[in-house]
Amino acid sequence: MSAFDYPPLAHQRRHGPQGCERAITYRPWLRDEFAFRCVYCLVREQWGRVTGEFDVEHFRPQVNSPELGLMYDNLLYACHTCNLLKGRSNLPDPSQVLTGEAVRVNPDGSIEGRSPDAAPRRPKTKWGAH
Repeated sequence: MSAFDYPPLAHQRRHGPQGCERAITYRPWLRDEFAFRCVYCLVREQWGRVTGEFDVEHFRPQVNSPELGLMYDNLLYACHTCNLLKGRSNLPDPSQVLTGEAVRVNPDGSIEGRSPDAAPRRPKTKWGAH
């Protein structure tokens, strides 16, 4: 398995902290939970460049579901680019649908969804590697 392979199975949560007053407070658990990688494109953190490049992302957008804003199971770890591209969209849970059988990283770095849930919902050029 290389750094650009999606996991063979859907992600199972290992942590379950509760009670934080701000979503950003869950960052240390989410970083570990998602192996210091963006849940969407798999880009990995670089030493010393944590802040500003990765976001605590709300799977169900806060605008649509404010009651889920501080629920750990609604939070993902995503690079800033993917988080911006997702925006307020309601997408299938990437930790469940972006698996090795459903997604392929092409030699040019673009990501190809091979199942209906893993297929991009935006123009293909926006889902390329960054």
